[in-house]
Amino acid sequence: MISADYKRTSVYSGTEKTEPKFMFVWLCDQLEALGVLPTRLLDVGCASGDFLQYAQQRYPAAHCEGLEYDVELVQLARQRTANLAVHQGDANHMTSVPDNTFDAVFLTGVHSIFDDFRPSFSECVRVAKSGGVVLITGLFNDYPLDARIQWRYAEHFEAPWHPGYNLFSKQSVGAFLQGVQGVKHFSFEKFALPFDLPPQTDPVRSWTEPGADGQRTLRNGIMPLPLELLMIQVAKKEDAHGE
Repeated sequence: MISADYKRTSVYSGTEKTEPKFMFVWLCDQLEALGVLPTRLLDVGCASGDFLQYAQQRYPAAHCEGLEYDVELVQLARQRTANLAVHQGDANHMTSVPDNTFDAVFLTGVHSIFDDFRPSFSECVRVAKSGGVVLITGLFNDYPLDARIQWRYAEHFEAPWHPGYNLFSKQSVGAFLQGVQGVKHFSFEKFALPFDLPPQTDPVRSWTEPGADGQRTLRNGIMPLPLELLMIQVAKKEDAHGE
């Protein structure tokens, strides 16, 4: 789990972007490739609401909602997305969200802050509609190893350790999902930026480096970042009952 005082405010409270992030466009492309044009969409860990804004523009007929843990980011998201519903809540215990509600559920860059991915994944599947899709973007290890990773800035020896880059293996995730009721199918898709991302002053922010195969490798000052999309298709009720 994660401590009650965990905050991401400084990362997501900067100036609003005039253009959507490449990942936002890519995620919605992946959703549509699965044959889903959402009528109800939930962004879990919506931060300041940037993706919600893009999703509403792309799917103007859809009902879009966000869930965010950081109270200050909830307030900021409500200011930026005044016509959308943004709730304060925990991705691991979405008690305010009913079962079988959204045909598209997004969890982007969130699960690696948790010591255990299973509660948030289970909750995303629970709130997804019958026949819906859950799209989870984050760090997944090709090798059969899970790792809990903490970090701090070098000059702050007495500062608390930060989470954010825990690494869960595809093997662990797959074994778990095979036992989750309602999961019909799941697959992984590697994410790669089609442009260079330069290093920033803050070494925990990510950048790209050229790989031997010509592909750009994403990393930060801690580790290479094996960023992938986990696509979970939720069974229709008739499928779940074997009909």
